[in-house]
Amino acid sequence: MTNSEIIQLLENYRTHLLKLSSGSNYNYERTRSFLNKNRVIVEKILREAGTLYTMTIAPPPAIGGYVMNNVNPFDVIFDRPYGVDTNRPLSNMIEQAIGIIEADADFYRKFETSPENEDRECDVWGLIHPQIAEVSKTRMDDGYYADAVEAACKAINTRVRDYVQDQTGEELDGAGLMKKAFSPGNPIIKIANVENKSGHDTQQGYMEIFAGVMTGIRNPKAHDNETITKEDALRKLIMISLLMYKIDGRIITD
Repeated sequence: MTNSEIIQLLENYRTHLLKLSSGSNYNYERTRSFLNKNRVIVEKILREAGTLYTMTIAPPPAIGGYVMNNVNPFDVIFDRPYGVDTNRPLSNMIEQAIGIIEADADFYRKFETSPENEDRECDVWGLIHPQIAEVSKTRMDDGYYADAVEAACKAINTRVRDYVQDQTGEELDGAGLMKKAFSPGNPIIKIANVENKSGHDTQQGYMEIFAGVMTGIRNPKAHDNETITKEDALRKLIMISLLMYKIDGRIITD
């Protein structure tokens, strides 16, 4: 890419960003597609130019809630955490990058020869359980991070629910289901030898983790219009995948 081509891409990206913020008439799906498809290269350009920075987003005092630290503005393009428009600050970062590129005739050479940023997401998906990737990856690629996590929670809940119902005839859900399935006193899904203290403690611990995921991760998303960053979503998907792999490795007693 030449400097002119890089600048043109940044200007187009900035135009689409501002369309989202303006609320004027535009083709939302076309804009969303353009922003998603060009996110990686635009983010790399801003990093090379040194104009990309993370943000801290705090809820209004009257509402309350968690302060979101180190938010990559690219992760919340389609959401407004606590109603905060992060696209205008991101637009300013792009404008600053354009100024730097216009002043540096050799920018395109530096950009082409700079070491490629590690694509951490590619590495992460190698850690994600296939059943979680099946329901979450497309949502992640489309920018629906909270929905991707909710889908993963539903997948693990469904898997455990079907197993428990097949074994007991009971139809349970959520934290209660997990406590029934993984109870160290009478486990339906046994992931450790509960006959000794170490195994009993392991079974107990994972029961609490499974139940905690339902209470602390699934339920808030299901009940509230929650906004999370891409990185936070990936961390949650890794955690849920660990639990799915634990079910894969359960002790079969039949």
